[in-house]
Amino acid sequence: MTAPARAFAAVDHGAYISGAHVPPGADVVANIDPSTGAQIGHIADSDDRTVDAAVGSAADAFETSWGRLLPGEREAALHRFADLIESHAGELAQYDALEGGKPVSFVEAVDLPLAIEQFRYFAGWPTKLAGAVVPVDTPDSHVYTRRIPLGVVAAVTPWNFPLCQAAIKMAPALAAGNTVVLKPSELTSLSTLRLAELAIEAGLPPGTVNVVTGTGATSGHALVSHPQVAKISFTGSERVGRDLGALAGAALKHVSLELGGKNPNVVFADADIPKAAAAAATTAYFYSGQVCFSGSRLLVERPAVDEVLEVVQRHARTLVIGHGLDRASTMGPLASESHRDKVERYLDTVTGTGGRVAFGGSRIPGNGYFLEPAAVVDPGDSDAVVTDEIFGPVLVVQPFDSMEEVIRRANDSRYGLTGGVWTSDVRKAHAVAQRLQAGLVWVNTYADYNAAAPFGGFKNSGLGKDCGPEGIDKYLQTQTIWMSLS
Repeated sequence: MTAPARAFAAVDHGAYISGAHVPPGADVVANIDPSTGAQIGHIADSDDRTVDAAVGSAADAFETSWGRLLPGEREAALHRFADLIESHAGELAQYDALEGGKPVSFVEAVDLPLAIEQFRYFAGWPTKLAGAVVPVDTPDSHVYTRRIPLGVVAAVTPWNFPLCQAAIKMAPALAAGNTVVLKPSELTSLSTLRLAELAIEAGLPPGTVNVVTGTGATSGHALVSHPQVAKISFTGSERVGRDLGALAGAALKHVSLELGGKNPNVVFADADIPKAAAAAATTAYFYSGQVCFSGSRLLVERPAVDEVLEVVQRHARTLVIGHGLDRASTMGPLASESHRDKVERYLDTVTGTGGRVAFGGSRIPGNGYFLEPAAVVDPGDSDAVVTDEIFGPVLVVQPFDSMEEVIRRANDSRYGLTGGVWTSDVRKAHAVAQRLQAGLVWVNTYADYNAAAPFGGFKNSGLGKDCGPEGIDKYLQTQTIWMSLS
C-alpha cells in the first residue's frame, strides 16, 4: 500500500461528523483483512448519541448551507468532488482491496470510474430540476409545481461495492439538494470515511456528508429510525430490506431498496457460444461472485451445454486467486469467514439432489477466506442453489429445450433484478428479453452499466431505481403552488 493509504487504514476509526473525525468509544468491531484473516484495526459501533449528532449536523446543513445553494453552485461542487475522487483513485482503490479482498487493479478499472461517473452525471441535474405550470379549469388561477429535496437521507451501503454504492447514493441525493448520512458496512468502512473527507476538500459545507460506522443492529437501526431522517436508501440483503421497508412504512419515511438477485443468463444454441460462455464465466466469478447482478444462474440450450461448460471451466482455471492488494490477483477471497462458510453449505446441499458439482468449490489453503470457483450442473429448479442468492463463486448451469420453457423457468424466482439473453436471432432476442421479469436485461452482453441508464429490480429485488432520471427522482418531492389572481 502507499504510505497515505497505509497510515489511514492503520487508525482506529469512528464516525465523521461536520467535517471532523469522532474518536471511537468503547464499542468497536474488528476490521479484518479477508485475504489473510488478520486484523487491520477497529471501527466504532456508533451509538445513538453519535448517530443523533450526525443526523443533526445533516439537518443543520440542509437548512443553512447546502440546502440553500443555488443549482449552479451545487453543480460546481459535485464536479470538484468528482475531480478529487479521480485524483485519489489509487488510494481509494486500496481501501476496498484491503477490506473487501477485491483485486485492486479491478477496483481501479471498474469501481472508481463508475463512482466518478455518478458524480459527473448527476452534477448536470441541479439546473434541470424544473417544475411545470399546470392548466386548471378554475378561473383566475395560476398553478405551478416545484421539485424540491426531501431533507436528510440515510444511505446504507453494502460491503461488496462500498465506494461505488456510496457514490450511487450520494451523487443524486446531493444533486437534488439533500444532505446525507452514510452507514457503510462494518466490513468495509475506510473508502466511505475517506470520501467524506474529500467532500470537505471539494468545498461541500460541513454536515453535508456525514458517516456513522458500525453494525446494522446498532448504528444502522439508530440511523434509519431517527425522526429527522426523511429518506432511507438501502442496498443489501432481501431480509434486511424487508425490515427497513416495514420500519419506513410505520414511520412514513421515503424508502428505496436495491436487494438481491438470482439472475438468469440465457444462452441459446445459435448464439456466439465462445463469447457468451466467456461472458458467463466472467460475471459468475467477478469479485468472487459477490455481485447482486451476477449471472449466477446460467440456462443453456441443451446442444450447447458441453461447449459452454468447457469454456467456463477453462476460464476458471486461468483465475489467479490471491490477496486483493496483489496486482497479479484476478480473484480475491470471500468477504468474511462466516460468508465463506455459508457458501460452502450451499455446495454441500448439492449432494443427493440430482445435480453435481462439475468442478471447484474447495478451500484454498491459508488464513484467508478463499474458495475455488465452482460450477453446479443440472440441479432441480427447487434446489437451494437455484432459488437462493448464494453470493459466491458458484455458477449454476441448467439445460433447457425450448424458448417457452426457458422463459417460464427463468421467471420462476422471487427475484427480478437482471437477466441476460444470448442469441443471433433478433426476433428471439426481443421476445425473450421483453418477457423476462427483470428490471434490466442485457442482450448479447452482460453487466454493462452507466450512470444514465436506470438500474433496479422487480419483485423481491427491490423498490426504486438507481441511475438515470429515476435515480434522482426518488430524492425529490413535488410541491404544488396554487395562486388566485382575482
